[in-house]
Amino acid sequence: MSNGKSPLEGPARVLKRLPEIMQLGTRVYQVLLDGIVNGGFEPGAPLRPDAIARQLEVSTTPVREALHRLEGDGLAIKLPNQGWFVREHTRQQIEELYELRTALECFSVRLACQRVSADELAWLRDHQATGKAALDTGDMDAYRIYNRDLHAAILSAAKNSYLTGMMGQLRLQNEMLMAKTIRIAGRPARAFEEHQQLIEFIGTLDAVNAERVMEHHVSSAL
Repeated sequence: MSNGKSPLEGPARVLKRLPEIMQLGTRVYQVLLDGIVNGGFEPGAPLRPDAIARQLEVSTTPVREALHRLEGDGLAIKLPNQGWFVREHTRQQIEELYELRTALECFSVRLACQRVSADELAWLRDHQATGKAALDTGDMDAYRIYNRDLHAAILSAAKNSYLTGMMGQLRLQNEMLMAKTIRIAGRPARAFEEHQQLIEFIGTLDAVNAERVMEHHVSSAL
């Protein structure tokens, strides 16, 4: 856990804010997912059902349901006779994940240069103000969401459902790793400038340079 604070600080209150129409296991899953993806839980941190249930003021049944879902997402693992833990990626796994992400993101921006609409391009340009505000205030959680939404918008502009499906399988693990990279000094500001270049090249339909910037952008994060 980062900074000595519980990643589930104020958990019962957060849980109650989620839509009641959602099943309890789904709401518990969302709280734990946010804690892992935003970096509140460090890789390798234990996920103890009893302790989590007490913090969330629920039984252990929905907690175990949520942990099984997180295992399916590739964000948690269960070790025999030891319990649940936040997944730790090996160096090789991270390199393989980023290799695949680089290929998919480059393909995504290439298609976006061919298929982006005027409204999608306008949204990308306007969205930069959100990233700038997050940088100016040092709000890295807001920056993480800005970054996630920008890449999702480029993917949407590519208009390829199979590509969207493949990226979806990697999304949560990418976000988990991204929570670490955006806290490297100077990295968010550089990434913001790279985003600006990407948007400019998408706006001029320059697929060659857009791919070049995207490849550098993702490999720099690695």
